[in-house]
Amino acid sequence: MVCSYSKEYSASSFTDVENLFIYEYMPQATGDAVKVYLYGLFLCKNQNFDSSLEKIAKTLNMQEENVIDCFMFWEEFGLVSIVSKNPFTVNYLPVRTAFSGKTRKFKAEKYTDFTKGVQMLLSNRMVGTSEYTEYFNIMETYGIKQEAMLMIVKYCVDKKGNDIGYKYISKVAKDFGSRGIVTMELVEKELSSYIMRSSEIQKILSALSIKRQPEIEDLNYLKKWTAELNFETENIIFAASSLKKSTMAKLDEFLLELYSTKSFSKEEIKEYKERKEKIYQIAINVNKALSVYVEVLDTVIDTYTNKWLSYGYEEQALLYIASFCFKNGTNTLQQMDELVEKLRQKGLIDLSSVGDYFENINKTDEFIKKMLLTAGINRRPTPWDRENLNVWKSWNFSEEMILEAAKLSAGKSSAIPYMVGILSNWKNKEIYTLGGIESTPINSGEISVADYNKEYEKRRSIAISKAQKNYEKAMGLEGFANAYSRFNGIEKDMAFAEINGNFEALSSLENEKANLNKTISNLLAKIGLTLKDLSPIYACEKCKDTGYVGNHRCNCFNN
Repeated sequence: MVCSYSKEYSASSFTDVENLFIYEYMPQATGDAVKVYLYGLFLCKNQNFDSSLEKIAKTLNMQEENVIDCFMFWEEFGLVSIVSKNPFTVNYLPVRTAFSGKTRKFKAEKYTDFTKGVQMLLSNRMVGTSEYTEYFNIMETYGIKQEAMLMIVKYCVDKKGNDIGYKYISKVAKDFGSRGIVTMELVEKELSSYIMRSSEIQKILSALSIKRQPEIEDLNYLKKWTAELNFETENIIFAASSLKKSTMAKLDEFLLELYSTKSFSKEEIKEYKERKEKIYQIAINVNKALSVYVEVLDTVIDTYTNKWLSYGYEEQALLYIASFCFKNGTNTLQQMDELVEKLRQKGLIDLSSVGDYFENINKTDEFIKKMLLTAGINRRPTPWDRENLNVWKSWNFSEEMILEAAKLSAGKSSAIPYMVGILSNWKNKEIYTLGGIESTPINSGEISVADYNKEYEKRRSIAISKAQKNYEKAMGLEGFANAYSRFNGIEKDMAFAEINGNFEALSSLENEKANLNKTISNLLAKIGLTLKDLSPIYACEKCKDTGYVGNHRCNCFNN
């Protein structure tokens, strides 16, 4: 009994192809060669199909001669063996066995004249087998004719001398092959064009401060720049001179930039270069204002700077925004970008409108600082504080009423939540004026606000007197007067530096302020005082309550 698969069964199964074939051999082959190899592999595993040369050619829509050429191509790699030409019979070999040799197998008689010609051109040294194999492989892969390859070798010898290494020759040959320059006529035309344009290339190289002779690869660039990008040679030279010391690859990138912005003339190139340099400087200044260091600016410019400028923001407006971000601790490029987007949505683009917006924020923050100090909190305003203030004002409370709530919250462990409770209570009772709360107890069973305020004024007077005595005592310390005077005046210098965008000076002043604070604290420690003791908001005559800021009921008042 003879068993076999039907054609239908075979057609629904699979043909395995080794990965080694795909990444080592397939890239070097034409589409027809790959088709022939895969179909032949399929026939090896499915004997029920007609495997005659005629049938293969008909199935693949190819001429029989082309099918034979493709199998001969794979035979050179050692992947197949042509057993017989009549009838045409092919034996498939293991891919891994073929790969162990790596190089293609070439018939020596095919390249006899070529090898003689190469050796004559390279008369100063002996051409080895590996070098010949490299040339054979290039010619087979790209379809370069032998006489064309000899012309390429001659060009390289004329350029570099007849002891030139074969890697340079291979590089040039591959370049020609990849561009379809594979016949003697095409190579001759290309080299003639190169010779004719060598003077142009030399001027470009000189403009780039490149001290070497023109090469064929340079001609490829020149053709691209003139034929594809439509630049005139004199403008290419002008663009090259603006780059000073550079490379042809860098010039290519620059010309592509110019092409994308339609900058072709000398005037347009100059304007683009100046604009680009200005954008770089803006990016540097913004990063400096944010106190951010970025080693490569191109990404920053592409991601942020160009976008901000396209929105209509000018440098001064961007620096103003960056300064605000730095002051508020949101000094990353991403955080600044979020703020810019917010300002843009509000239609705030020019320096004036941006300045007015931040001025309002500063006024709000000044009030918040006052509110926080009244509540016994010494820190910077935060977005949470601003949000709370907006909510309280939406409840129809004036700043006077909010400060009153802060006064009543001073000394509490969670002063701000306590404030929220007070204001919420007043809102529910519809108390929106100081007069409305004068007779209202602070808490059930406690004294009224009016009585509390009387006591507060008395304590405040005592605190001021105490602070004044401490100040006079401190002034007797050697070096204290100068340090304290500078400490109190340094804020003005910092504000001036910030307004003028002098961020180096601002950073220096901040360091100076920190050092002054340390010096003053060390001096005051000698007489048992701190900076808080010099301010009336940090003194209680009776209980020394450190939470007492002149605006809340300290421990002794509670008793």
